This record gives sequence, structure tokens and C-alpha cells, in this order.
Amino acid sequence: MTPTGTQPQASGPSASGAQRPYANILCAVDGTHRSYSAVEQAAILAGAGGHLTILAVTAVKGSGAYKTASIGPERAERIIERAGALAEEAGVDAAKVVDPEGPPADVILARAAEHDLLAIGAPGTSWLGGRILDGVGGAALGTDTPLLAARTTPGGEEHFGKSLLVASDGLDGSDEIVDLAIRLAVVHGGTLTLVHVEGAEEKAHPHRIADQSQRIAAAVPGSPPARIEVGSEVDAVVGGAAASGASLIVMGSRRATGLAAIGSVSKRVLHDAHCSVLLLAPAS
Repeated sequence: MTPTGTQPQASGPSASGAQRPYANILCAVDGTHRSYSAVEQAAILAGAGGHLTILAVTAVKGSGAYKTASIGPERAERIIERAGALAEEAGVDAAKVVDPEGPPADVILARAAEHDLLAIGAPGTSWLGGRILDGVGGAALGTDTPLLAARTTPGGEEHFGKSLLVASDGLDGSDEIVDLAIRLAVVHGGTLTLVHVEGAEEKAHPHRIADQSQRIAAAVPGSPPARIEVGSEVDAVVGGAAASGASLIVMGSRRATGLAAIGSVSKRVLHDAHCSVLLLAPAS
């Protein structure tokens, strides 16, 4: 069987789209509110010059009386039509695909390798988010594609990206994460809060945190001072995001073999945060 729907076409960058780090985004949807939030937030990140591929994986097995599916084909069509309407309302080009293959995580992550970003509903109430993050059937979920785990933005999705929080451990590679967060804050006209936990990393460079704070202050006017915390990294990030009213947390993971090996801190933040989380693979 072959997937239905059109395949993504390259879209020419607009003046604003050229500044956006994520112009070609895969949105995996399962009919939950959070997966629809993932589409709305992906559209905001991509901008008018970007492109979304909206994917529903049915994972059809067997035939006749023994035929089963993770999502029924008819329901999958309804899901992607609704998701496509959200992209259309946002003015973002979108392709809609129903893939009958499985397991779902394998299909989604294989397709994600061809995109700038994978957007899904955050785990918790999201069936798809939980299955991807926890793995399906022991599948090796190896990908370096950034992951957006979306939650509904309080006050409406128009507020998404207006208040960001970036977690920095001060290690090599953290500059790239902070710079990406700065870029997002500038593109979306938001503010950016830096959180760092002292003593969490023996090889952290204090001067690097100071430099990152200065870069944020210079590039993102109106941003609050850095939050230098002690204690639990998870509590510092989740609590800092709640205190600052962040709609998006930007952080890195130390996964070595993909999402199945996600680090405990990043995985707990994904589950516990009140807002969406953008998780970046470690620098190679």
C-alpha cells in the first residue's frame, strides 16, 4: 500500500521566511487537541513562506476480518482535513498525507529526517506523543531532527513564541542552543529568559553563561535577567517557565541514539512543563 495525499513541495522563501530556522516542518497528528496545537504552532514557526507536511499514520495490519489500524483510515482523513484547515487559516502551505504503514514511530521519524522540525502533541493526553517518546515495539528511534512537543498556549496560539525560556548547561554546544532561542525570540518579537543551574555540570563554563546572558540582553530587548538556580535542573526549567509565563521552552538533550535514549532531564521537562518544548539534538 502507498500513502495517500500529496508529497511536500519546495516553497520559495519569503523575506521573513528566510530568517526562520524551521521552514519545512512535519506535523504528526492523531486527533488530540495537542496535536492540533502542534499544527498551529508549527505554522507560526514556519511563517507564510514555510511549508507543513501533515501526517496521519494508520498502521494498518492484516486484511478482511483481521484488519486493524492504530487510526482508522476514515478517521485519519478527517483528522488531516481538520489539521489542514488550521494551516490554511494561518496562511501556510501544507501537504496532507495518510500513511498506512507502521509502526507509527518508525514511519514518523523516518519522514522527519527529511524535514527541519518534527511537531507532535506533547505527551500526557497525547497518544501519539507518548508513543513516540516512549518508543513503539522497541523500535530504535534514531533521528537528529529537532522536536516540538506542543501544548495549547494560554490565551490562544497568537501568544505562542512571545515569551521563551532557554535552558543552558554552559557546556560546549550550549551557545548554539542559546543562539537558536535568540533567533526565535527576534523573529517572533518575544522575550527570552535564560535558566542555568549552578553545579549541575562539572565542566560548565561560568563565563559562557555570562556571555550568553549578555547576548540575549543585546539582541532581545525587554528580556528579564538570567535565572541562576541551584538544585534540581527539572524544577529550575519547569518552574522558571511557569514563573516567566513562557509559551515555549528551548533546550538540548544528550541523546546518543535518538528519542528512545532521551536524557532524564529533557524527558521529564517534556512531560512536566506547562507549555510547549522545543528539544534540540546535541551538537555533533
